[in-house]
Amino acid sequence: MDNKQRLKALKNDLNLIYGNYADSNQMKLLLSALTDYNPLNSTEELRFWLQELNSTQFFQVEEIPFSELKQWSFDPITGNLKHISGKFFNIKGLEIYNYKNGEKIWDQPIIDQSEIGILGIVCKEIDSILYLLMQAKAEPGNINTYQLSPTVQATRSNYLQVHGGKRTKYLEYFNGEKDVQVILDQYQSEQGARFLGKRNRNIMVLCKDVEEIELSENHRWMTLGQLKTLMEIDNTVNMDSRSIISMIDYSIPGFTPNRHSMISLLNDYRDIISRSNFWLKAICNYICESHCDLSEIRNRLTWKRYYNNSESRIMPLKEIRDWEFRAQEIVHKDHKYFKVIAVRIKANNREVDSWDQPIIKQRYNGKIALFFRDTYGVTQFLIQMKMEPGLYDMIELAPTVQCIEQNYDTANKPVYLKQINNCKPEYSVYQSEEGGRFFQECSQNLICYANGSQPPVNDRFIYIELKQLKHLVQFQQLINVELRSLLAYF
Repeated sequence: MDNKQRLKALKNDLNLIYGNYADSNQMKLLLSALTDYNPLNSTEELRFWLQELNSTQFFQVEEIPFSELKQWSFDPITGNLKHISGKFFNIKGLEIYNYKNGEKIWDQPIIDQSEIGILGIVCKEIDSILYLLMQAKAEPGNINTYQLSPTVQATRSNYLQVHGGKRTKYLEYFNGEKDVQVILDQYQSEQGARFLGKRNRNIMVLCKDVEEIELSENHRWMTLGQLKTLMEIDNTVNMDSRSIISMIDYSIPGFTPNRHSMISLLNDYRDIISRSNFWLKAICNYICESHCDLSEIRNRLTWKRYYNNSESRIMPLKEIRDWEFRAQEIVHKDHKYFKVIAVRIKANNREVDSWDQPIIKQRYNGKIALFFRDTYGVTQFLIQMKMEPGLYDMIELAPTVQCIEQNYDTANKPVYLKQINNCKPEYSVYQSEEGGRFFQECSQNLICYANGSQPPVNDRFIYIELKQLKHLVQFQQLINVELRSLLAYF
């Protein structure tokens, strides 16, 4: 029996387990996540296509002095770096202070991009298998230049064509022009250490049209399983794609599959299932678990937010202290954290052929990591409630470790960093941050077994089940983008 026949048999057997829910989007997504089989594009063909674009499509980025920026300038009064249109984004100053005594804790440059963009993936059933339409997109800050992006990844200024360029492809599937079924749709935060209150609309839709969707040269159909396989290759699947797929929930309210039947079925089809034993165990545990109480977690997060002593306020960029303004960079006096630079981009596959912009350049790779443990067959993750000055509510749920290690003194390293550095991970890959605003920035993503359980060291940390995390991420601005990047693995 070939792979196509085996996949069909797997679907039929899943249908028997799911019964009346066999036609649910949750089961369709689960089946798509289990397999790399794709007669349209094999996973190797997708890798080759992505690499080939780097040699066939022109995309050039060069650092330039601030004085050479076209259509960008420093405001003569505030010193803020802004676009001539007043759109896109600004670089401003931000002060973080203790609201009880008014003392400054630190200040920094920050990206103010108030407009909400669209991060959207179009799905379609082809031969009874759910496929995702993904885009190979070049961004000025991308490592590897081309990474797998959502079908549509556009700021409001871009899709409203403020730049005077071409219309965003496939926008009609997300603006009401096309009749689609919404699978997920939620505002989610972005990097709270660099953006001020930044949110994007994360949306996934199922195409109802029987008509063929004409593919551009930079779009391809792939299974969710292929996307997850490619996500295990350094700097291949971009942050926005990871953010969307992190929100996929395979569980069905009011229905719990039989655990023994699911485990037996998955074992029977290991020859065509592409996921690891760790992935299968975690997913099976959470979709076959009926209990999911979120009240304690949400109460603790609300408590932390309410009693947080730190607040932030906008200040003129030219008044930030501890930062030096140079011809080609705004840099911290201790050469830590990050710097603001200017770049010029030339391309032949974007809405406009060239543009200039400021961009954030980080000095070192970051590290984001999750500890997990199994308690009575349930996978739990050690989560921290982390304060970041640019977050809308200041605090969101974050990975066990989220840091740039070189920014810390030896005696003041983040909690659990040493344990993470000494463990053998179940999952380890370098993932790029958002290439439209961050220059060649990436973080090592790790999921590690918590040997000896690693008890929470204080009330900022809490163990949360995978099922709870998958339900919490359905709410806006509870789970930060770094934790969503790790949840995208599942």
